[in-house]
Amino acid sequence: MQESSSHLNLSVQGRNLTAALAGNVFSMAQSLTSLRRTLRRLRNNLPPATRRRFDFLIHQNLLNSGILLRSTRLAGYLANDGEPSIDLLLDTCTKRNIPYCLPVLHGQKLIFKPYVLGNTLKNNAFHIPEPSCKQSFMTRYLSVILMPLVGFDKHGSRLGMGGGYYDRTLNFMRQPICKKAPLLIGIAYGLQAVEKLHRQAWDIPLDAVVTEQGLTCFSAKARLLLRST
Repeated sequence: MQESSSHLNLSVQGRNLTAALAGNVFSMAQSLTSLRRTLRRLRNNLPPATRRRFDFLIHQNLLNSGILLRSTRLAGYLANDGEPSIDLLLDTCTKRNIPYCLPVLHGQKLIFKPYVLGNTLKNNAFHIPEPSCKQSFMTRYLSVILMPLVGFDKHGSRLGMGGGYYDRTLNFMRQPICKKAPLLIGIAYGLQAVEKLHRQAWDIPLDAVVTEQGLTCFSAKARLLLRST
């Protein structure tokens, strides 16, 4: 997501994704840069035991959503900077022989390359491991993309790290003629929820988000394809 100087009225949501947790209200005029810093700090400060428990619950919620029953090719990520780990899902996909891909930097966009546990990885410019194989898949032919994020709101707006890589990669989805596109599911901890994000013209919204608290669907497509618990 690209930087903006606009300011947001926001509060972090705790116990669920629709009501703000009392006592966790931030200042009423935070820039996106300040908001990113705040949410990243909260995410990174999770105690290890709490993080492991939350990651396990996220994994269970992903399984309960039914995505593995409907996905012919799934894209995920390797956790970085305190992001929720979805390595349990990668392990499940490997055991079930479900094709799994990881994002790879390609200029100012991302491409997706297949990965199974044990394959060779190399660090990109941001020191994030990526598959080193030559094979890649067109984004539009992925069934689901599990997307890391810094923050999200109840309307499916996503706040990323600010590089805009996912938005540029998924720009084709904004075209009226687009008939085939992946389901976009954000992966986050509940403390990353904010009351409202200002969505820019280039921002690609999420279809759903999965946290340790459960699945929240934003689009009709997600409500049709996923199982809420």
